[in-house]
Amino acid sequence: MCRVPSDDEFRLEIPMLRQMIAQDRQEGFLPLAVVATVGTTSSASVDPIAEIATICREEKMWLHIDGAYGGAFAMLPEYEWVRNGWEMADSIVINPHKTLFVPLDFSVLYLRDLERLRRVFTLVPEVLRGDTIEGEKNYMDYGIQLGRRFRALKAWVIWRSLGRAGIVSRLREQIRLAHVLADWIKTDNRFELAAPVSMGVVCFRFVGPAVAGIGDAGPGSATPATKSSIDNLNSELVEQINASGRAYLTQTKLRGRTVMRIGLGNVLTTEEHLRKAWTLLQEIATDLRE
Repeated sequence: MCRVPSDDEFRLEIPMLRQMIAQDRQEGFLPLAVVATVGTTSSASVDPIAEIATICREEKMWLHIDGAYGGAFAMLPEYEWVRNGWEMADSIVINPHKTLFVPLDFSVLYLRDLERLRRVFTLVPEVLRGDTIEGEKNYMDYGIQLGRRFRALKAWVIWRSLGRAGIVSRLREQIRLAHVLADWIKTDNRFELAAPVSMGVVCFRFVGPAVAGIGDAGPGSATPATKSSIDNLNSELVEQINASGRAYLTQTKLRGRTVMRIGLGNVLTTEEHLRKAWTLLQEIATDLRE
């Protein structure tokens, strides 16, 4: 498995993808598939799917789109751009339990050729194949599990309750709140955004000590020891906020730097909750700096 480098917006780099495929072929390997992402786990970035799909068609490679988090935003008319290139995919996964308010666990897998999946997993002997294909679909033939829970029920309840319009309005509210938080971050020079904000995820970084002359002034500008110190401060911020029980943050690594991460997805989250979390974060940041 090869990890393809990403660009300044944390999207898969097309020139590097082409180069790595060519290199594999030169070394006698057969490139099999590309996994492109719509809404990466760390920063919710969206890969250039259409360009990747074109390469996969040229190279006769399988294209799988991991839209586990971000794929559901395609329901919004203003986010139709995330679907660019989907029509050329071989498989797509979307997790309604991440974005569409369905309780864990509920994933949806779309395939261009469902029969391929059946040929891989089926346990039915060939002599009975006609019964399984022409009769009622038995899902044990399409995955590892032989038995499974009635997952569809909880999805039906949520979507029946909210309706398409209700889901879309809540997704828009997540995006609005993410941009509200991003605007607050921009007004406090102790913090900086660490990635573009496109969905309901905000990645940011505490750089307050830079004012006191011990912080980094941007990527690659500080000594390793200084970067390590600021990384530790960001981790400490996350730990203290979570320990308070008043808000919950996560942390991730972007370009080797530790950044804080807020993911908005709960239907009960309001701007007031976000304001309280931001105020708490500012207070703890002030204490840490002192």
